[in-house]
Amino acid sequence: MRLSRIFWAFWVAGLASNLGAWMQLVGSAWLMTSLTASAAFVALLQTATSVPAFLLSLPAGALADVVDRRRLVIVTHFWQVLTAATLGILTIADVTTPAGLLIATFALATGATLGLPVMGSIVPELVNREQLPRAVAVEATGSTLAQAIGPAIGGFVVATAGSGAVFLLNAVGFGAVVLVAKRWRREPPVATLPAEHVLGAMRAGARYVTHAPALYTVLIRAGAHIACFSALPALLAVVARKQLDASASGYGILIGALGVGGVVGTLLLPRLRRRVSPDRLVVPATLVCGGAIAALGALGDLAAALPLMVVIGLANMTVISSLNIAAQTVLPNWVRGRGLAVYQLVFAMCMAIGAAAWGELATRSGTETALTLAGGALLIVIALAALFPLSATEGIDVTPAHRTEPHVGDIALDPDDGPVVITVEYEVEPEQIPEFVSAMRELRRVRRRNGAMQWTLCQDVEEPLRQVESFLVASWAEHVRQLERRTQSDEVLFARVQDAHGGGEEPLVRHLLGQHFRSEHHSLPRLTRLPHIGHRR
Repeated sequence: MRLSRIFWAFWVAGLASNLGAWMQLVGSAWLMTSLTASAAFVALLQTATSVPAFLLSLPAGALADVVDRRRLVIVTHFWQVLTAATLGILTIADVTTPAGLLIATFALATGATLGLPVMGSIVPELVNREQLPRAVAVEATGSTLAQAIGPAIGGFVVATAGSGAVFLLNAVGFGAVVLVAKRWRREPPVATLPAEHVLGAMRAGARYVTHAPALYTVLIRAGAHIACFSALPALLAVVARKQLDASASGYGILIGALGVGGVVGTLLLPRLRRRVSPDRLVVPATLVCGGAIAALGALGDLAAALPLMVVIGLANMTVISSLNIAAQTVLPNWVRGRGLAVYQLVFAMCMAIGAAAWGELATRSGTETALTLAGGALLIVIALAALFPLSATEGIDVTPAHRTEPHVGDIALDPDDGPVVITVEYEVEPEQIPEFVSAMRELRRVRRRNGAMQWTLCQDVEEPLRQVESFLVASWAEHVRQLERRTQSDEVLFARVQDAHGGGEEPLVRHLLGQHFRSEHHSLPRLTRLPHIGHRR
């Protein structure tokens, strides 16, 4: 199946943008080593790149879900055009300072952070559902290809024309994305509910992450790995210049070798994943990555370092790719942008803190000591596989259950009416209580991550067989969204609850509306019975 022209236009523009970003990495790091001899200052470039993601990832994910995506692509990339072009002009004029370079790096990273979730979100709009897996694979190939060749090109341009030329070329790459986005005639999606507000969308995303144990596993494993691995990108420019006595092009080739390892990984990993469980891939890859980073600290020859960088790139790609897939697997579509934004947040936070810490250690004790300790720390990270296995993310089906809107008779309800309290009454025999309570504990997580602000389970004192579940949502629209967010895995849990319910009829559902918050012209809702638990099929 052929992918659409607009998809390929975005792919080519994105490839140019990614190439420019990797060239920018080489140019800024090499320029910083020319402006200052401090390893800590060089490492702060990585911190300046990561801090915006730490501050803005969640708002960026929410924006990608609630504003016009085409306009957001244009605004974020035009911001990067202006920043990169300004830095290029100042550098050519020889007036760039270490502080100015850090500020410009921070500004570029801000635009990238705000643009990353929306660029990922528009792919399903550029292709049809059947083409989506192929489109995602093509996107990943482009990103890895840019990492493989971008640094080498950047090193060559720095060596021949200077860092300023690299910054201007980066601006051109961002400009290509702006031009394609302006030509894109996007059809706005048809909304059945009012759009979520940014703050509300952020709260919904944070609430989901708080009550998604499987996602915890991915975040903990990713954060620990990145905190240790960050020593390599933070200190590689210092290693190249002082330890390996390499030129700017040599430094670019080193980063390119890292990308080559990543490309090899993207070719090999699909076949390996069909035969090997995630942890059986990630654990040995982490072992190899840690040992290779520690060995890099002891090398003094560029030729010997290149194959080691390929190995590190392959091992790191294996770990990061496996974690990315796990994160995608446990996130349903409605919260995927915000969930991945939290993943990006953890990634960037650990990268920023790790880079600053390893840079300070390198300043005090040398790059060899810092890289050796970073490699050793990665070996310790392997122990997390026993406590937080990636198998916890398998078997989760986030396919929507396609529930219909709740029916409340002829009552007219405004989407903003609320808050709404929903009560569900069950009849449970004594021998079913342990299983019922166990299932309801899991149901609490489902209700909370899908929108409930509060949740309780109580037993009727006068009628002990009656168990009453109660949960609070902010508005009627949020309750409708809550029902739409149910997944196939949730349905399995609802079936367990239904099994424990011994009543002859469906559990009784009541909707209680906050009277002091609803419109005066609306009448009170009446008692009704709704299939919230669902029938087994």
